[in-house]
Amino acid sequence: MEKLKITMLGEFSMSYGDNVITEQSKRSKKMWTLLQFMIANHNREISQTELINLLWGDKESENPVGALKTSLHRLRACLDGLGLPDGAEIIVNSMGTYSLNSRIDCEIDFDEFDALYKKSTLAQSEKERTTLYLAAIALYKGDFLQRSRSDGWVVPINNYYHSLYLRIVHETIDILYKHKYYTELINVCRKAFEIEKLDDRIHLYYVKGLLDIGETAAAKQHYTYVMDLFYNKNGINPSPDFVELYEKTVKDDHNYNADFGVLKGQLDSIDDGIGAYYCEFAFFKHIYQLEIRDAVRSGRPTNLCLLTAVSKSQEEIDIKQLNRIMTRLSDCISSSLRSRDVYSRYSASQFVMLLTNTTKDQAEMVLDRILKRFKRDNPKLGCTLLYKFDRAGKPRPPQEAK
Repeated sequence: MEKLKITMLGEFSMSYGDNVITEQSKRSKKMWTLLQFMIANHNREISQTELINLLWGDKESENPVGALKTSLHRLRACLDGLGLPDGAEIIVNSMGTYSLNSRIDCEIDFDEFDALYKKSTLAQSEKERTTLYLAAIALYKGDFLQRSRSDGWVVPINNYYHSLYLRIVHETIDILYKHKYYTELINVCRKAFEIEKLDDRIHLYYVKGLLDIGETAAAKQHYTYVMDLFYNKNGINPSPDFVELYEKTVKDDHNYNADFGVLKGQLDSIDDGIGAYYCEFAFFKHIYQLEIRDAVRSGRPTNLCLLTAVSKSQEEIDIKQLNRIMTRLSDCISSSLRSRDVYSRYSASQFVMLLTNTTKDQAEMVLDRILKRFKRDNPKLGCTLLYKFDRAGKPRPPQEAK
């Protein structure tokens, strides 16, 4: 026997056999809200007052009861298009309350999603739990009522299912990676990116999966994409674990018998020697360790500096504005430092610099020069630069003469 199938995760739709209605048809927003609210609360009866408050809130209406009845009439006429047998009413009312008809056999996706997760918590084996997780992931086509996810009543429900979905994805990719099911892991991550682009744990496992199947070029490309997505497009910091993964993505496969001339050509072509050297923070740490070892041994001073962009108005800087600021600041740092100096993006609004063979006074002069040049060249960006610096490394304690 046919079931009334209702989709709320992603694009809203209702279908019975070959008959389908979707939110894309030209109907009023209030009518869809009325229907979706009753589906979301299908296990209870809803008062007339609650529905009026939902649709009109504090807005005054000459005849809210009449307006509600009109909306319900239009809704029922729309639902008739599903062609349920014997003219069954999907929306029923009793003593001033309204609800979904409990006699109709319904299949609602968010109920199925909940049921799959609850079953997974009772699973007797990791294999059974993973099977249930994968079924739940396949069912989650998008966020709860994604066209209306900013509506007040939708927000908490959407937050619940979005968080539950991410929890299931996290546990699934942990299991898949542990058992080296890299292809399945990659597929789960790709689908998850359509739902949540800013979960760096999913990005981390995706890159690790690519590396483990030998797709080094794709791993590098995705790493670069994520750093741009987090820093430049959203003004947030990826996790330290993801940043450190750079060490793996930069490792190329080389033949053991590679020609020396080829090797030298690859190394010589890495940098043109103009301006300070920019690198990812994970690589910056390696350079820092090498530099402080040499500085401690030779006694020459080296300073670590942190440059931060903050808003003049004390308000959070708009992401697009922050992106412009950091691009211009990077150019300013590169042109202000020597070619032997190194700098890196430390966070969405910070650069870290390593000034080699530079005293405290010289480091302060360099930083003042950067600040003045940046202010001169960018007077309308609406930001202030702050800096901190200190001697790199810890001085080696004096050795007793033997």
